[in-house]
Amino acid sequence: MDVMAGVADPSYTIGAAVLLVWGLLDCFFGYRIFRVAIALLGALVLGLLATAAAGQAGCSEAVCWVALAAGAVIGLVLSFSLFLVGVFLAGFSLGYVVVLALVPFTGPAATQLIGAVAGAVCGLLAMVMQRFLICAATAFGGAFRVALAAACFVDGVDWQACFRNPELTPSVLVSRWWVPVLMLGLGLCGLLVQLRSTESRRSKAE
Repeated sequence: MDVMAGVADPSYTIGAAVLLVWGLLDCFFGYRIFRVAIALLGALVLGLLATAAAGQAGCSEAVCWVALAAGAVIGLVLSFSLFLVGVFLAGFSLGYVVVLALVPFTGPAATQLIGAVAGAVCGLLAMVMQRFLICAATAFGGAFRVALAAACFVDGVDWQACFRNPELTPSVLVSRWWVPVLMLGLGLCGLLVQLRSTESRRSKAE
């Protein structure tokens, strides 16, 4: 993967700046904006899928834009309505990824089965322990986006290539020692800030 390709394009710099701001907001205010973030993510995903489907069907550019808008609206409404589904999926992904990282030696089929079971358990726990999991997921997810944007500005890393090839992203980032340090430090700070903020709000409400 050529992670340096296209970095001279202004769209990469603008995209990295958006990624940086989004990451900071998620890192320190993720719990407060989680429902909105899920809605926006759903709008983005369904909008892109609708556009891709229209493009594959050979539709005109105007129809593709209409498909994008329609998919975005549907994704926005569905994601905002299915908040608990988003929480469950966040917990599921956490359990699944941890198992894939810890027990790859069991073989692909067994690992995926164990990962699915662990993901389901974590998903159910997430629905019970919503506050902590959402704070942790948004804090470290936001820290990842900030670190990726910083890598783009400092070392010219192509953040779009990292998103298109997620399986290669860890090796790209770990090769820069300061990126994991930034992710860990910023993620921990964001988690502490969010936990203190939400605890303070709960105390005032009581």
